[in-house]
Amino acid sequence: MPLTVSAEEEEQVGGADPLHFKISSALKRVIGRDLITDEFVAIFELVKNGFDARATRVDIVLVDDTLYIIDNGKGMSLQDITDKWLFVAYSAKRDGTEDLDYRDRIGEGRSFAGSKGVGRFSCDRLGQILRMQTRRGGSGDDVEVVIVNWDRFEQNAKEEFAAVPVEHDTTTEFELPDDIDDLGSGTVLEIKGLREGWDREKLLKLRAALAKLINPFGNTSDDFQVWLHVPAEASEDVREMGRSGLEPSQNVVNGPVENFIFDTLKGKTTHLEVVVSDDGAYVYSTLTDRGELVYQIREPNEDYHLLKGTGFHCNLFYLNRSAKMTFKRRMGVNSVQFGSIFLFKNGFRIFPIGEEGVDTFGIDRRKAQGYNRFLGTRDVIGRIDVSGSDEVFRESTSRDQGLIQTPAYEQLEGCFDEKCFRRLERYVVGVNWKDALDLDVDDASRLRGDSASARITAIVAQLAGTEGVELLAYNRDLVRILNERSEAFSDTLSSLRVLAGKSGHEEFLEEIDAAAARFADLQRAEIAAREAADRERTARKEAERAAAEAAARAEQATKGLDEERKRNLFLTSLGSLDRDVVEILHHQIIIHAAAINEIVNTQFDRLRDGVVPSREDLISTFENISFQNRKVLSTARFATKANFRLDSEAIEEDLAGYIVDYIHEVAPMFSETGIRMLVSSEAKELHRRFKPIEVSILIDNLVNNAGRADASQISFHLDQPTPHELRIVVQDDGCGFDRSIAELGRLFEKGFTTSTGSGLGLYHVAQILDDLGGAITPERSDQGGRFVIRIRG
Repeated sequence: MPLTVSAEEEEQVGGADPLHFKISSALKRVIGRDLITDEFVAIFELVKNGFDARATRVDIVLVDDTLYIIDNGKGMSLQDITDKWLFVAYSAKRDGTEDLDYRDRIGEGRSFAGSKGVGRFSCDRLGQILRMQTRRGGSGDDVEVVIVNWDRFEQNAKEEFAAVPVEHDTTTEFELPDDIDDLGSGTVLEIKGLREGWDREKLLKLRAALAKLINPFGNTSDDFQVWLHVPAEASEDVREMGRSGLEPSQNVVNGPVENFIFDTLKGKTTHLEVVVSDDGAYVYSTLTDRGELVYQIREPNEDYHLLKGTGFHCNLFYLNRSAKMTFKRRMGVNSVQFGSIFLFKNGFRIFPIGEEGVDTFGIDRRKAQGYNRFLGTRDVIGRIDVSGSDEVFRESTSRDQGLIQTPAYEQLEGCFDEKCFRRLERYVVGVNWKDALDLDVDDASRLRGDSASARITAIVAQLAGTEGVELLAYNRDLVRILNERSEAFSDTLSSLRVLAGKSGHEEFLEEIDAAAARFADLQRAEIAAREAADRERTARKEAERAAAEAAARAEQATKGLDEERKRNLFLTSLGSLDRDVVEILHHQIIIHAAAINEIVNTQFDRLRDGVVPSREDLISTFENISFQNRKVLSTARFATKANFRLDSEAIEEDLAGYIVDYIHEVAPMFSETGIRMLVSSEAKELHRRFKPIEVSILIDNLVNNAGRADASQISFHLDQPTPHELRIVVQDDGCGFDRSIAELGRLFEKGFTTSTGSGLGLYHVAQILDDLGGAITPERSDQGGRFVIRIRG
């Protein structure tokens, strides 16, 4: 229970004279050096004071043993000094009287960065003596000069605070360091007798800290600049800029404090932006990945009503390996050293939230609960912006302990966790982390394959299906109908129906229905093809028995050849094929040929019924026929050169060895172009499951593509950057890629061609690699066409 005193009780003790507190001069130490323990935080406070004084620029100058902090703000009159600046712990910002008598009222909409009334004592943390010059804007008066010797307050703790003298004088003009323009109005803090040294390393850290204080996401809306001037470091700055490949603004001391790293990151990594509307009714979220919009949603703000009117705005970035390298090149430091999630109130950073090792939002504590399921502070970087008074978001008086747990701050934490961090995490873990090769990519190329599109579609559909969530937009290039042969086609179609229904896209629903019909046709064709092949197999029952007997006789003879089979999967002797292998190859050809027949017959039946196929239907039909036909061709080649277990569609083998053997033994004999093929390998082994015929189609299509580019030779070089990754560099000596193709990624689009081909060869290559969890990248070369293939084990 709080202790209260009634009026009657006050009257009972009112006979004696009232007592008064006395304030020791030692109070200065308590609210000065003891309160502000970090030199950077002390400078932050003084820069923030310049901001609150409506300055558009603050200059920090270090000359010999003197530190200047100069702002071009409104300045102070003598009355301001006596009634406000010398009034300890009084803040006109807090009581609402600040600027009421200021004629110009520049920066009308700008919020205040501070309101404690003790920021001026930051000067004590920095140096022994303060000489302050200030002139009120528009007054035309002299410059008021105040000199404070802070150590004088510590000579006798029994002396009263108000009894310690503060010197005052006036001059006609400001006394400024060299290279600083004259001020019409503003304040100059000249701090002498610095308490600690400032070497180059420390000055660079100050510069980086200031960049995070006011400008880590680009230009501030208030057009507020901070400049650093240290003449003693100018020559070293020149040398550093001459020898360093880093951004000049990051590895030199002198100049404006700038930092546009997040503008750079927006197009190179996954970015989530979350905003609470001004009226507090809705939360808007926009997710982009490598510059591509993924989705934009709106949902009612049911749980965070205290964020109304605070301007809650969160920008959150996931840093994959490529983004971290970009950050290091741009900033000169690793992202983990720069920090993680920063919090800004009224445009200024709340220290130490976001510092390396500071886990304000419990991100790392949560990550420790599950391996490879949660993001940590090393994986993300971002900024939360809010505005408001100290009653809403109250900063700790110590200035280095963040915000006090007010109800509004607790809702801020909840909103960040639920609407920002976990939502980004769900996408990154569900989409980006499912593809190991995506770690090193800074564009959207890895998002365009069927596997990635299926994952993105599932995420967006799940979100759109959440009660109350309104899907405002989504990317139709990423959330799309897959190739009918994709394993995820059926599941994705269900998700697409949800999205099309939620967004009211009738045309899209029609496209989905057409794709479902094509998928059903393809399934019927495959079923019919296998049935036809099985009937053929049954009819050859006697041949099967003979083949089985032959296999039994050969079993003993081949036991000793297991190691040789691993070294050479393809046999050059026709006589080595026994009847069971011939029958299996024959069976495979029947399957693929019958599938083609069924696809063609289905289209004939539709034409007889008066159904005119759409352009998309025809393209899909021809593409499926082309792929099945390539399987027939590949199987036929196996029939004369291969000794392979083709009774199963996929096998578990050394993929690197298979590719080398296929290029050595099979591909050259059946190339349609007569091109010379070379293969070299530094790869050891990459054992994994794959479809031999499809990998052969991949190689054949690359060879045929080189032939169409008038190449006489194509080389394949295999190596392994890691034990779990196979890299293949394919180089031909043809005419290379047409210079008119601005985006080389278009080479893998269905139907895209610059020759007389169908435009399906490289499309099939990309499809096969996508199924393998691999990637192919075209590179311009002076010697012809060049592709780099990466496949994870």
